[in-house]
Amino acid sequence: MTINQIIGIVFAVVGVIFSFAGVYILYRFKGFYIKASTTSLIDSTGFILIIIGIIIYSGVSFVSLKVLFLLFFVMMLNPLSNHYIVKGAYRSGYKDDMSEENLYGEDV
Repeated sequence: MTINQIIGIVFAVVGVIFSFAGVYILYRFKGFYIKASTTSLIDSTGFILIIIGIIIYSGVSFVSLKVLFLLFFVMMLNPLSNHYIVKGAYRSGYKDDMSEENLYGEDV
């Protein structure tokens, strides 16, 4: 294995670990709006790390260029889609049961 492959695998594994840790952390939050924001950050960061790992692993090639375009489009669309989901919930009148003191789902 070359050093590029090792670094690419490390980036991809860190991205997967970050995504799994984010799912665990997501269950600790109770409110919809907090979960939506956290999910967007988890998805974006884990996806960036995995895709960077794939690009480093494959080296400079046409495949890495395609993956780079995929990264660009997903990074443009992920926050946008999350914004419109939350905006639709807010406009429909969805109210959270969460207060500022109770952000982590603890009984007050």
